[in-house]
Amino acid sequence: MPGLGTAGYSLRRRASSVRGRLVLLTIGLLIPALLAMGFLLASADRESRGRLYQQLVTTGRALNGAVDRQAATGISVAETLATDQALIDGDWAAFHARARRAMERRSGWIVVADANGQQVINTLVPYGSPLPRIQRTPAETEAFSTGRNKVSDLLEGPVAGKPVITVGTPITVRGQFYVLSYVVESASFTSVFRQQRVPDSWVATLLDNKQRVIARSRLNEKFTGAQASADMTENLRHSTEGVNKSISLEGVPTMVAYTRSPQTGWTLVVAIPRKELASTVNRSVAVGTGIFLLLLGLGLWLALVYSQRINRDMRRLVQDASAIGRGETLRPAPSDSLEEIAAVQVALLTASQELKAREDRQGVMINELNHRVKNTLATVQALARQTFAKADKRSLAVFTDRLIALSGAHDLLTRTGWREADMAALVAASLGAHVDRVERAGPTVALAPHTAVGLSMVFHELATNSAKYGALSVPGGRVALTWRLDPVTDVLSFTWRDIGGPTVTPPTAPGFGTRLIESSIRREQKGQAHFDFQADGLVFEASLPLPEAVRWSNPV
Repeated sequence: MPGLGTAGYSLRRRASSVRGRLVLLTIGLLIPALLAMGFLLASADRESRGRLYQQLVTTGRALNGAVDRQAATGISVAETLATDQALIDGDWAAFHARARRAMERRSGWIVVADANGQQVINTLVPYGSPLPRIQRTPAETEAFSTGRNKVSDLLEGPVAGKPVITVGTPITVRGQFYVLSYVVESASFTSVFRQQRVPDSWVATLLDNKQRVIARSRLNEKFTGAQASADMTENLRHSTEGVNKSISLEGVPTMVAYTRSPQTGWTLVVAIPRKELASTVNRSVAVGTGIFLLLLGLGLWLALVYSQRINRDMRRLVQDASAIGRGETLRPAPSDSLEEIAAVQVALLTASQELKAREDRQGVMINELNHRVKNTLATVQALARQTFAKADKRSLAVFTDRLIALSGAHDLLTRTGWREADMAALVAASLGAHVDRVERAGPTVALAPHTAVGLSMVFHELATNSAKYGALSVPGGRVALTWRLDPVTDVLSFTWRDIGGPTVTPPTAPGFGTRLIESSIRREQKGQAHFDFQADGLVFEASLPLPEAVRWSNPV
């Protein structure tokens, strides 16, 4: 079956090419595209519902504002008539005539009742006609007794014989308490729904404080005075405004927006049948789906068109990368190359030239530096031997140890090309033979060369001092060295603590090692250092700001 094997190899090879991968990408795009489409449709559904809910709430607020304005008009009428001179003088007949004239162009009428609710004037009937007594609610009695106006809930007008709303204001006539009320039929509030142009399929309902229907945009006469549905009453128990599901008085599943007026306490409810809500949302989703599919098809077509050109330019880019690896000079990018691929080619050429130049210069500089440092240290060591040949051998040993510690720091920096030194490695190199008796703990910290060289001498001097006078001078003694780095300020802090050593006596004057440590920390590193000669062991604390990381740079 050699033919089949060749065909399979050819198919795999094509699938591994840029063109093949783009084709696979196009095919694979269909699956996430479907998922994306589902997500977008769900988002469109939520957005459409959100807009419609907001429209419901806005309509409810507008209707509620219109109802408040109509109630405010009633209060204004009542307060204006309360200043009539005939009323103040107690001339009931004259006031009755004036009030009837004032109400000729209004839909309401005026009622005046005494403290017991007995009507004295009712402009709905001729003056002198027998009038019934009004039964006031406790809320009305409390408001009128404190001199406040009061808008009533739905009432059954004893004279009109219809559901009414009253707007009352307390007055005093010849020292007697009365209430002057502007009365309107509850059906007059349906004009608000017409003025605000509530859609025919929506139902606007005005509820009083007892959740009884004051007015309704549909079937008003049938449902005036009816109690709101149980779920609507439950909604109003939890919030004064919101959007929720409900069942209308006709038994139709609806989505309602409701808002309560802080002035009257009435609630305006706007309901839309859920079937219409779903239909409106589906239309929006259908439009979004069509646009999405159109854009998806356009994107797939463009992907197929450009796959061939991308494949060609990628081959050229591979050839250029191979040429860089061989050290060859790249050819200029073809004029018809894609802009991004041409930019990559230019960047590769520039980067290879810069890297080569940096590598050459860095190698020369590091080799020269290492050579000079080694020569310098060797020269200093030879000079020390000649100078201190007849002096105390201990002084020569101390000096030599310091040179060795300095050399260790240089060796550590040499391994990294004099870029940085690790704090833990520097401590280990500086402690020399005492490293096993020093407990070390701290985070990874990269030290600049200048800082590393200075700290190497500090740790060497601390170890030397401890070996002579401190914990490292006795078999059971040990040292705890901890360090930490503030991530915000880049301040390195460390603590050297002798443990288990002989009793410490503070020195009367600082020695050379102490001066060397303080000079290195305070002057060279711009830090702070503190020696605490406690009886059970030396505690040395230091902190120093770390400079920014220094990198090799090769100016052109």
